[in-house]
Amino acid sequence: MGLRTGLIIGSTSFLLGTLAMHWTADHLILWQAPVTYDSVVTAYTYYQDTMVDMPSLFQKLLHGIGTLAALLLISKALGGRESNWLFDGASLFLFGAAGLVYYHKIVPSLSTLPPKAPSPGAAAVDGRDAVFAPLREIATSHTVLAVALVGVILLQSGQYYSERLEERERIEEDEARIRRRQRRREQEQKRKEKSQSATSAQS
Repeated sequence: MGLRTGLIIGSTSFLLGTLAMHWTADHLILWQAPVTYDSVVTAYTYYQDTMVDMPSLFQKLLHGIGTLAALLLISKALGGRESNWLFDGASLFLFGAAGLVYYHKIVPSLSTLPPKAPSPGAAAVDGRDAVFAPLREIATSHTVLAVALVGVILLQSGQYYSERLEERERIEEDEARIRRRQRRREQEQKRKEKSQSATSAQS
């Protein structure tokens, strides 16, 4: 596996792992029915602690890893080969879409979270609730990001597999060409020996 491909898959997997950490809160908002105020309070507290109050160093780390992966994808897409345009171009599109979702959906939703969580309770939450609406936007965006990042990993893995397959086929063709040349040389050598034997017999 090439260095750039390995770095892209590694950085994308790291970002996907950070999204997997949010599954507990996302599940409470998206996949639990009905969504209660207890679930909203749990998800609100989680997002507030892990995303809104995230240390600046960790934010810079995430942004740096995302920027690194994007730059590597751009450099690979400009490689000139058809596989670069197909796999890396599609990966770059998915990565760019993930970035747009993050900056245009998740960041604004985090900023609109109220400073205080609602009171817990077992009652179902109104879909227009001031806390539930941005939480649902965040959880939905996390799902979109996860799908996009998984797509990037699959595309990069598929490119690696296709390149290895092409390389193996090229090696097999070279070996077959060498064997054909060797057989031709052996046949020519046999014809020369027969010709020399016939000449010796006539003389």
